[in-house]
Amino acid sequence: MVRQAYLFPGQGSQYVGMGKELCSTYPIAKETIEEANDVLRVDLGSLMLGGSLKELTRTEFAQPAILTMGMAMFRVYKDITECVPSYLAGHSLGEITALTCSGGIPFASAVSIVHRRGELMRDAAAAGGGAMAAVTGLTEVVVADVCKLVSTTHNGGTETVVVSNLNSEDQVVISGHKGALNEAAERLTELGAVVVPLQVSAPFHSPLMASAAEQFAKELGKYTFMPLQYPVISSVTGVPYGSANEIGNVLTDQLTAPVRWTKVIRYLLENEVSEAVELGPQSVLKKLAQGVRDLKVYSFDHTPDKDLLIKMSHNQQKEFSLEFITQCMMIATSTRNRNWDTEAYAQGVIAPYRKLQAMLFQLEQSGKQASWESVEQAYTLLISILKTKQVPEAEYNQRLERLLEENGVKQLFEKNSVESATMI
Repeated sequence: MVRQAYLFPGQGSQYVGMGKELCSTYPIAKETIEEANDVLRVDLGSLMLGGSLKELTRTEFAQPAILTMGMAMFRVYKDITECVPSYLAGHSLGEITALTCSGGIPFASAVSIVHRRGELMRDAAAAGGGAMAAVTGLTEVVVADVCKLVSTTHNGGTETVVVSNLNSEDQVVISGHKGALNEAAERLTELGAVVVPLQVSAPFHSPLMASAAEQFAKELGKYTFMPLQYPVISSVTGVPYGSANEIGNVLTDQLTAPVRWTKVIRYLLENEVSEAVELGPQSVLKKLAQGVRDLKVYSFDHTPDKDLLIKMSHNQQKEFSLEFITQCMMIATSTRNRNWDTEAYAQGVIAPYRKLQAMLFQLEQSGKQASWESVEQAYTLLISILKTKQVPEAEYNQRLERLLEENGVKQLFEKNSVESATMI
């Protein structure tokens, strides 16, 4: 079966109206928001569904709102698909959502925790003196070297700027004192980078958040954390939590340590995760995954993605005619070969074709229909054969499209378009 991960976005993904359609369709989503209202003694639901953007953007409200949206989507998705995730992961604040959905933090406790986290970050912002900027066009190593140089030379070495977010292979975020950050931005621009200041008033994920982290550690000490039902990959360490005992320390470190999102994605790929579902407002993490090979990211807040996810989960429980596999074999044998590399032909044509034969034989012997997993595997094997045979692009696309249309599964194989994004 396809290994799937659930991803939860961080602060900056909130928008007025988020959850409106979800609540009108699924009662459990509305119940989740009402739970958060009871904890905060604030009408968070009204703020989310139809309040002012200025109020919703206040960090002490934005953080519980994003957490609540993620939990509501998780509950809905779990109920309607009955899917079991291989991993959960979240970007910064989203890591707390992931831990909550995995059972490590009771939802009521999580709402209180992120509300307090937001207050501490708000107070840090009020202190001033910090800024953040997104950098594209240079590698993490180059950006880090410039930050280190500036931190030792700017204003006598009394100001600091560091890499705070490793969002994607194309995007690094820096954070620190305004003066040092501005100098780093100038140097990076001279090296060919595009540097865009972020609309934040505090240097998140940097040493300048040490006082907030110290107070947050005391807050977390009030809570008891539970064993995780699903593995959760930390955006601080880039690997799964070993036990619930690590939660307090890791979440404290998160305020001053960089967000290693690229490491999270790399871990998923190394552990054969081929699909991810973003559960939270907007499609920020889907956009950050642009260009990541072998990983399809769907956004549950994007209606076409949501509909496709539901249909896919239903189809995974269905059975399909063996005719699909038979047609894959017919296309494989009837398509002209243009590759005379015998070794490549043996590996890319003969071996996949034998797998198709074995799959069809086993299903015929068992008297069963094909599962969705078998359909997907047969399609992948056919693609290998056609590519190895060096079939011209027009013919390649025509044969595959006709196969999918005739068997009524075209939509399930369609790829989603993605864009770039920034998240803190």
